[in-house]
Amino acid sequence: MSGSADRIALWGRSLFERQRDPVVWAGGVLEAASVTLGKSLEVQAALALAVDSTQWPQGRAVFDRIRQCGLDKDEPLTAAEYLGFRLAELVAKLAHNAAGPPPLFDYHAGWQVGPIAFRLAGELRDPALRHRLAAVLGGWPEAE
Repeated sequence: MSGSADRIALWGRSLFERQRDPVVWAGGVLEAASVTLGKSLEVQAALALAVDSTQWPQGRAVFDRIRQCGLDKDEPLTAAEYLGFRLAELVAKLAHNAAGPPPLFDYHAGWQVGPIAFRLAGELRDPALRHRLAAVLGGWPEAE
């Protein structure tokens, strides 16, 4: 990784590890992104999952649904659509891991939430999106 990529990865890890309710927080990041990207049925499922801990055991099924939707598209996903689906997948992974049924997803999945949101903001260059994401994330990584 380059210095910048390392810095953003460390920021993402630190950001995630500070969260008291990581699933709810990741859902908030997805919600902020979906205002601009829209809410497919799969994104809606991830958002509903994030706010209802009784549904977290369904995380793997929601993840599979999101992943399949991204693969089933007739046309390739745009970079922004891809990043939006990645955020939704991460919400589902975190919910599944928080619920505890094995096998768990990668332990560091949540470290990617901030960096993916950062990439999404850079991809779309929408000031309103950037502001919403920064508000949920608590800011952006410091510039070198």
